Amino acid sequence: MAVEIGQKAPDFTLPSDRGDITLSRYQGKTNVVLAFYPGDFTPVCTSEMQCFADDWTKFRESGAEILGISADPIEKHIEFSKKLGLEFPLLSDRNKQVSQLYGVAGLFGSKRAYFIIDVHGIVQYKHIEFLPVFKREDSELLVALRKLKS
Repeated sequence: MAVEIGQKAPDFTLPSDRGDITLSRYQGKTNVVLAFYPGDFTPVCTSEMQCFADDWTKFRESGAEILGISADPIEKHIEFSKKLGLEFPLLSDRNKQVSQLYGVAGLFGSKRAYFIIDVHGIVQYKHIEFLPVFKREDSELLVALRKLKS
């Protein structure tokens, strides 16, 4: 069952390169961008995460935290995050349980997908890429976040 806009975002706890992360801990504090991606060190994913790193301040100014999620192990996330200088955590969904919960589990990991969850824990934006070679532009996500502030 896929998560839809207007629904309460399913809660989860996953290990990350910065310790365990629980989605509901952000509720009442900040919006969250869940960025599911196929894998660390792949060309499109590296570009995608580098764009998030470059625009991290804009996301924070828009009142959002970014959580990157893939099926890669923590050790690989640590190496990937260090290489790109990421300011946000990368969560490890090794058994694809959270990817399945959000309807984005793929054959080898998760599909590239984006969910924006508002401060109340409600899904306000959803996009699942048809092909993993495409990604959303940060500007599109930032516009969606700015709409939540108005």
